[in-house]
Amino acid sequence: MTGAASRVLQRVIPDRAAGFVFEVIPRDGGKDLFEISDGVGGPVIKGSSVRALLSGANWYLKYFCNAHVSWTGDQLRLPAQLPKVGRTVRIVSPYEFVNMYNYCTFNYTMSFWGWEEWERELDFLALNGVNLVLSVVGQEAVWQNVMRRMGMSEKEIFDFIPGPAFQAWWLMGNLEGWGGPVSQEWIDQQAALQKKILARTRELGMEPIMQGFYGMAPRVMIEKFPDARIYETGLWCAFNRPAMVDPTDPFFGKIAEVWYDELEKLYGDAKFYGGDPFHEGGSADIDLKDAGEKIQAAMLASHPGSTWVLQGWQSNPRKELLDGTISDNTLVLDLFGETNPQWNRRDGFYGHPWVWNIISNFGGNTGVHGSLWKVAEHPVEALNSEKKGRLVGLGAMMEGSMQDAVLWDLLFDMAWRSESPNLDDWVKKYADRRYGGATDSQKEAWVTLKNTAYNAKDGSGAEPESPMCARPSFDLTRAWGTMEREYDECEFARAWNLLIKDAEKYRGVGTYEHDLVNVSRQALANLSLEYTRIFSKAYHENNEEVFTRYTNAFLELILDQDRLLSTDELFMLGKWIADARKVATSEKESDLFEWNARTQVTTWGPKKSARNLHGYANREWAGLLKGFYYKRWGLFFKVVSSDLSKYSKKARSGKVQLSAITGGDDRATGLDPTSIEWFELEEKWTNMLDEYDAAPVGDPVDESLRVYKKYSPEISGICKTE
Repeated sequence: MTGAASRVLQRVIPDRAAGFVFEVIPRDGGKDLFEISDGVGGPVIKGSSVRALLSGANWYLKYFCNAHVSWTGDQLRLPAQLPKVGRTVRIVSPYEFVNMYNYCTFNYTMSFWGWEEWERELDFLALNGVNLVLSVVGQEAVWQNVMRRMGMSEKEIFDFIPGPAFQAWWLMGNLEGWGGPVSQEWIDQQAALQKKILARTRELGMEPIMQGFYGMAPRVMIEKFPDARIYETGLWCAFNRPAMVDPTDPFFGKIAEVWYDELEKLYGDAKFYGGDPFHEGGSADIDLKDAGEKIQAAMLASHPGSTWVLQGWQSNPRKELLDGTISDNTLVLDLFGETNPQWNRRDGFYGHPWVWNIISNFGGNTGVHGSLWKVAEHPVEALNSEKKGRLVGLGAMMEGSMQDAVLWDLLFDMAWRSESPNLDDWVKKYADRRYGGATDSQKEAWVTLKNTAYNAKDGSGAEPESPMCARPSFDLTRAWGTMEREYDECEFARAWNLLIKDAEKYRGVGTYEHDLVNVSRQALANLSLEYTRIFSKAYHENNEEVFTRYTNAFLELILDQDRLLSTDELFMLGKWIADARKVATSEKESDLFEWNARTQVTTWGPKKSARNLHGYANREWAGLLKGFYYKRWGLFFKVVSSDLSKYSKKARSGKVQLSAITGGDDRATGLDPTSIEWFELEEKWTNMLDEYDAAPVGDPVDESLRVYKKYSPEISGICKTE
């Protein structure tokens, strides 16, 4: 244990790791704990597990050294002498597990990760006390081996396996083959990567949740095995779902045995296995109680004592399914705890152990967003509730990570708290460690952010989106989420004013520079919403002068946003594409993987699924703004403004194809601009290979100051008139 903990610190703070002493101590009544005290040359961290040891080290870094490790940058300017604690800090965790990852995270964030990214990620998880982690890289090799043993052809195998940006929805039983075919070299590469991930995961005391067999099978098996009960399960967002093998059919047990055999051959044994029948819909004529019993029985037959991990999402796992399971060998993840918790209306999942989680981010969308007060209060409420049942953990189930560091920092803190902190005090201390000592303005900025963008109300889920990323329309309620902010946009602008005051002083502090760019980005996104309100009103009133002025201003704002975000690689399309090409195993595959990268963040699926999925994973990213969203909005404005009076409400008369717009006649009368068929244009972009900057361009402080000087007077003017 102590060796693993020391190696993490050697990677994270190589020059100071030797000052930390680790010692193992017993658990407290079966619960993890850590103690921090003073040693000869630095702190002595005692803990009951690797999780506890590293949580103690991170607690010391955060609360005694004003240091910070996060997904969005590290601030590790430690004092010359490691500070004295002056007492023994002893903290016992109220939870057995700290859980990590939504299936979607593996694609909205990790589609193109290699070992460098994973090594850093696993160290981050270990420092934050994670000890239960979904681990589904490399499942292509498992399915390939299983299908070969079932007598399937190589073509059938490669037609079933999806591309690297769509693995999650394949494993959840939503689709098959989309984004492929991948190469054998890619499959082998991913299998090798998963072996490294699992070796490090286990070294750090984290239990991997491996992919279990829950009945999903290639649709072609319906014809291959006509005597078996294998069912069609319907559509998911216009995709044909994989088939479902009836768990009560003896054929199910045969495949399950092969599955677990091949999984263990590749990746070893595990204690936890995931898999959700009928995720987000789907149906088959089976008895759910019997299905639950047989799925779990097959798992236990191959891995005695293991636990089936199920996602609490929408109506799943259904009570009938849970009734068929052994509760001690089942774990339910209540995914949407911050907004739509199930535990309190489902009797704590009927005696099954469960974990309180938050999602907060959907689709990897870019936005300053979250609910700090829910993270601080809701787990404590659950711990103290008579309905809590067997609450055993809390966790993070974001669809996309690498953003909103403050939210996740608090969540991981709560793994060691039984009471809610004072959030005003907490965010001020957060600013201190985030920037290595914060000014009064920065602390006030974070209190204001806590009261605005990080103050999502009960019942609120996904972050409000940016109009810049929406498919052009005068009715932005057609966008995926919501455009309207729950908070006062003028108060958010005040946080921007406060944060930027010390820009010159904190130039070069990477965590500050990222936050400054991000808050600046959000302020501009909020302003773009005001522009859409103005030009939409002008359109409906046929006010050509105002319409032209604000549509031009909106397009200019997109370009300024693009230029600002070019200074931070976490906001760059070019980095996403470069990573996709880098992990491919041939030039042909590089092009396919670039298509995966472009498609996921724009159209997502084919035309037939566009209504359900287009723009779901939209991002305010440099390159994507200028190369995709700007051109889309520009075309929309060009069509509409060609003769504004022609497009009043009375004149609108249905859809036209994009070819009718771009065929040379910009004055196509009778056009309904809210009904343009965009897919042709969008799909063309996904097939392009034009290059985007993969490394930051420009200075983040300079660009933030530039857009602040340009737009803050206008925002102030708008706020004064409201």
